Amino acid sequence: MRVLEDQRGDIDWGLWGTYLPDRQWGTVRECYCPSLDAWRSFTHDQSRSRVYRWGEDGLLGLSDRHCMLCFAPSFWNHRDPILKERLFGLANHEGNHGEDVKEVYYHLLNTPSHSYAKGLYVYPIQAFPYDELVDANQARARTEAEYELEDTGVFKELGAFHCYVEYAKNHFNDLLIRITVENQSQFSAPITILPTLWIRNQWDWGYPEIQKGSIRPGEHHSLDISSIKGVGPGRFRYEELEEYSFYCDQPNSWIFTDNETNHDVVFSQASKTPYTKDAFHRFVVDGQSNAVNAVGGTKAAMVCQRELSAGESWTICCRLSQIATDDPFGGEFDVMMRRRAMEAQQFYAASFQALELEPSGQHYATYCAASAGLLWSKKFYSFNVRRWLKGDPGHPVPAEQRKLTDYANWKYLNSTGLFLMPDAWEYPYFCKWDLMFHAVACADLDPALAKQQVNILRTSEYAASNAQVPAYEWAFSDVDPPLGAWAAWRVFTTDRSRRRDGDWDFLVDAWRLLLVEYGWWANRTDRTGHELFDGGFLGLDNISPFDRRYPLKDGRRIEQADGTAWMAFLTLYMLKITVAIDQHDGLADVSEMVNRFKMSFINLVVTMNHADERGYQCWDPEDQFYYDLLSSADGRAEYVKVRSLTGVIPLLAVQSFSKEEVEYDQRLDIDEFRRSYSRFYSQDAFYDSIHHLGRYGTGRYLYAVVSPERLRQICRWLFDEDEFLSPYGIRSLSKHYQDHPYRYDVAGETFQIEYTPADSPVSMFGGNSNWRGPVWIPINYLLIEALQEYFRALGRDFLIEYPTGSGQYLNLEQIASDLRNRLLALFAADESGLPPFVPPGSYRDTHRELVPHLLFHEYFNGDTGQGVGASHQTGWTAMVRRLILQCS
Repeated sequence: MRVLEDQRGDIDWGLWGTYLPDRQWGTVRECYCPSLDAWRSFTHDQSRSRVYRWGEDGLLGLSDRHCMLCFAPSFWNHRDPILKERLFGLANHEGNHGEDVKEVYYHLLNTPSHSYAKGLYVYPIQAFPYDELVDANQARARTEAEYELEDTGVFKELGAFHCYVEYAKNHFNDLLIRITVENQSQFSAPITILPTLWIRNQWDWGYPEIQKGSIRPGEHHSLDISSIKGVGPGRFRYEELEEYSFYCDQPNSWIFTDNETNHDVVFSQASKTPYTKDAFHRFVVDGQSNAVNAVGGTKAAMVCQRELSAGESWTICCRLSQIATDDPFGGEFDVMMRRRAMEAQQFYAASFQALELEPSGQHYATYCAASAGLLWSKKFYSFNVRRWLKGDPGHPVPAEQRKLTDYANWKYLNSTGLFLMPDAWEYPYFCKWDLMFHAVACADLDPALAKQQVNILRTSEYAASNAQVPAYEWAFSDVDPPLGAWAAWRVFTTDRSRRRDGDWDFLVDAWRLLLVEYGWWANRTDRTGHELFDGGFLGLDNISPFDRRYPLKDGRRIEQADGTAWMAFLTLYMLKITVAIDQHDGLADVSEMVNRFKMSFINLVVTMNHADERGYQCWDPEDQFYYDLLSSADGRAEYVKVRSLTGVIPLLAVQSFSKEEVEYDQRLDIDEFRRSYSRFYSQDAFYDSIHHLGRYGTGRYLYAVVSPERLRQICRWLFDEDEFLSPYGIRSLSKHYQDHPYRYDVAGETFQIEYTPADSPVSMFGGNSNWRGPVWIPINYLLIEALQEYFRALGRDFLIEYPTGSGQYLNLEQIASDLRNRLLALFAADESGLPPFVPPGSYRDTHRELVPHLLFHEYFNGDTGQGVGASHQTGWTAMVRRLILQCS
């Protein structure tokens, strides 16, 4: 109901949410050094003393949608040298596998309107081992395991505080906050809690339109927050947040400072004010009484301290409101907290029951946890590239060399908004192809958000003048798989299944934006005139022995099997959308585009499957698998015989059309097209390469790059447990290369790839992701969809041996179902009582009371299922929600 009220514009329920980013330091947008070394330019150590230019961060925090006013708790265990006000992690150069958060925390619950949200932070009672974590990880080789917080023994001696943070909305502008700390140790221990409120610094950058706001003591022990003006969405818009009051139920005094840089600490220069961003650290930890202001500022907190005995808990309540009240913590407060928590649980239970699923058991727990993590990953992101390149008035001009970087090609990118981020600490920015998975994962949960996320990067605020869509902050021009049409179609059909009719306005808007982007993609595939994809790493970072973005030293180029297949995938979904629009009553006449996409797809199928014009093809008839090719200027080509997901991606380019759709538009009748072709040109190689397209016994018309015959051959590799098939899904690289590494010599340099089921063995692309063996849920999901689509066309009688060598033959729907169950098994307790994703020795392993709390890792060990990479990537790993929904 609240989401609908928000969509209609009746009540702005989305004004506030858990939008405060987890990390702002170490990002490109905050980097102003000549070398663009973002990790060293703005460090974690500086973050407590230095003001951010483009955002804020905090621990399980809250903000308005424009991040003008922020709230987050800070904690101190009376042993640390600093307050715990943000998550700690390693910079890219400090970790043996790149950047990595070194904390224990969980996203427990959240709703689409953020009417209720709950998170848990586990804070060591013993001093947090900041230096030890950095030193130990820097000393480790890439082949060694990462040194985690639990490895330091910090939890063994004194235990930890469990710090719960809850938010509930009494109304859209009346927010209830509850912080509960539990002493989980066997000893008494002191804890200091600082409920902290601050205004993002937008006044210090030379723009007179934005004035400094204030937070000052109010009546009845409250705080009065002035109205705040800041930059809004769009190029020339400002937003204003009206006045608020803040309350805390503790009797302590308020302390104040300003959200200003401590220049003395950061730059060894005189500060403009004695009251700086790090004042609360100096006041609480260092005992500097003159560090804080007693009368007001732009940052405020209450210092609440207590000794907690073993097992004791302590709750602090706060309220941020525009609604006048003389009794902010009366009976209404607890009643509303309980009501919103109950409503959140009822929301997910009702969603499950609507699918005729029982709201209990492991699937339900996984569904709720993935939903919470996805919504906790919706964060504020701001970056005006033109302003970043030029610098701000009255501030040092950025180095000229940054204008010579690729960022100059994106000078019109201007972002101020909310994004579903991959992992709000490790990847605190939008990532194009990740975002498409996030939108699809969110489609049933918050359809309006899903639609907005699908389209946003193709709008004029983001897309380049040549229609390229930005990839991600570190490299906007990188080329990722084109999932936009797939995501738009999935969001549309998911929404259509839950309402009387689909949101055709959304689909048409998405289609128009995708048409423009499609032209950019088409231009990238025609370097040779053979519809071949030309360059780009396509999101599968280190899956090749070579960096696929560049030619080799000897001049040969990599022709990517998955590149051309992704283009076919895009084209098919553009065709699917175009057919739907064309056949919807009176919507638009796009019939010519139906034919255009059909012919483009046929040409791509031919490119993938026959060698007439080039003399070679991506399909290796000897191995019966698709491989990348190394092509020379003289027309010769050589297979890169590495069995990886690149050879499986062609399977994803599959769709089918019903008899009714084809009768409506005869141009979809691919059988008639083949017959007409053979009458003019006879049955040549072109004809042979598309012979599998057409109507099958089910009555559906198959459009697919891979023929059913080749599908069988690829599946022979894919479902071999010594190759791709693991207990937890399909591996990204064949296990064959564990004992038989692939090596290739080029110009005196040896390139090698071997099966590595967990962390990345190489530093390529930052070194913090690995496509050389682990299981990745998003690609597994697309594969399951593809098998289901083949099943719709080929029917129950099309059987494949599964697993390979077992003598058991199943149809494709049965195989898809088993693959789905293997993926879901990652989150279900096994005979040990723990889900496979839980690393041995982790805090969750040693504290079994946390068994219901789930993490959604970036990828998973191809042998054991252990979670690897970013630990809170409930971005695309939230696709497990879709897998669960398929169980209905």
